[in-house]
This record gives sequence, C-alpha cells and structure tokens, in this order.
Amino acid sequence: MKTNKIKWMSVVFLMAILKLSNLYASQELISTTIVGKGKPIILIHGMACAPEVWDEFVEKYKTKNELHLVRIKGFGNGEKGEANHYLEAVKNELIAYVKENKLNKPTLIGHSMGGFLGLWAASEAPDIFGRIVSVDGVPYFPVLVMPGITAETAKAVSSQMTTAMSNMSPEAAMANQEMMIASMIATESKRPKVVEMGIKSNPAIIGQAYGEMYTTDIRPLMDKIKVPVLVFGSWAAYGPYGTTKESVEKNMDDQLKTIPEYKLLIAEGAYHFIFYDEPEWFYSELEKFLN
Repeated sequence: MKTNKIKWMSVVFLMAILKLSNLYASQELISTTIVGKGKPIILIHGMACAPEVWDEFVEKYKTKNELHLVRIKGFGNGEKGEANHYLEAVKNELIAYVKENKLNKPTLIGHSMGGFLGLWAASEAPDIFGRIVSVDGVPYFPVLVMPGITAETAKAVSSQMTTAMSNMSPEAAMANQEMMIASMIATESKRPKVVEMGIKSNPAIIGQAYGEMYTTDIRPLMDKIKVPVLVFGSWAAYGPYGTTKESVEKNMDDQLKTIPEYKLLIAEGAYHFIFYDEPEWFYSELEKFLN
C-alpha cells in the first residue's frame, strides 16, 4: 500500500514537472513584466524597441489595469533566440501566454510590429482577446510604401535587408538608427531613448524580423477577427514625398476593411510613434475605445 502511494506521488510530481517545463517551453522568445491591478492589458513594443517604450502608458494606466509588458528576446536587448519564423513563433507564444495564464479577455495593444502581431494573434485565436489596438501597425506594411509589392516579390528585398542589417558596423548601425528614428518621432526629446533601444538590439534577430515583415501578408486573415479593433495611423512623416492624410487613410482602410468591427483614426501631425507626438489625442481616443 505504501509502495503504491509512493508511486502515485512520483507520477503526480513527474506530471507537475512536465507541465512546468511545457509552460516554459512555450515561452522561449517572450517574457513579461506585470504592473498594476484591474482588467488585463497586454502591451507589445515595435521593431528594435523594448517595453520601456510604454513607460508613460504605464504611469497612466497602472492604477486601473493589470499591464502585461511583453519583452521579446533580441529586441532592445542582445539576447539570442532561434526560430525558423521569428515573428510567427512570438505570435504563437502570445496566444499561449493568454491561455496558460487564464487572462480574461485582455485588451492587446501593440505598436508597429506589435500591432501587426496583435492583429495576427486575434485572427488565429479570435475567442481569447477582448479588444485589439494597433498603433500604426497594419496587416502588410510594405504596400504602404511600395504599392503593388507582394509577399512573393518581396523575398529578394527581404533577403538583402536581412543580410545588410546583420552585418552593419557599430558606427553604421548608430547612424542608421538615428536617421530612422528621426523619421519616426517628430518630438526630438523622445528620440534618444528609442535610438538606444535599437542599438542594444540583436542585429541578426532584427534583420530576420524585418525580412519577415516583408514576406508575411496577413490581410487574408482579417475577416477572422471577432473583437473590436482600433487602429491609429500616421502620415505626416511621408508628406514631403507626396503622401497625404487621405491617401494613407485609404491605403490602411483597404487592408482593414474585412475586419467585422474596426475603427481607423489618422493622426494630424504625429510620426510613427503616435503616442509620443500626439499624446493627448492618442490617450483621449484610446480611452473612448476602452470604455
């Protein structure tokens, strides 16, 4: 009898270990920091960024929401991660994270690449999220700047970009990062923090992720999203190249139009980091949507 009890306890212990190991195995590329209490909100940063990009958001919402700040391996840090398709693996881990932690219909808010991941996750797991907010992230961003491009024709561009970004010297990487961020953030005082995030990122992983953004088109999946979606868009940074607010709105709307319930808002003067350049408008509209 005693022997059977020991065997039974051993089986239970082994099952617990396996369950724990499966939990960690499903979250190899992401980790989270949880701040505050209340209804859950998952925050996903963009390309070559880190959770600290949401610092002002955290200060505003930590007293009324439980904020799950996602940190992606290799983004804003030099950590190494491996996956045949890095962004798809991150998307799968986000879905697993919500399920394993039994989060009750969390709102998922993502910036740029993070918005793209949020839309992708909501299309594949339509019943686990409450709302989706994408800040200047769309189902297929390359077509915004290269009309007519497809995931197939983008393969050559993707390969060149991945190689170039992976092999940049530290000096070239800094110059490139400063140039890019200047075109993405109109508010100069906000730029250094984001530049530093990019410099701290793992160049091989960022190169791979950039390439995947060019070769992954999730527009055909948008009709599978079942929850309300809010998308913020920007246009001002591209004004000197002939882009107008109306043209960006039409282009983004074309990508989002099969989502059953969505709202698209275009900022007046903000660049890509809308929550930095037009914070009052951004938080006002976000609050309306969340409530």
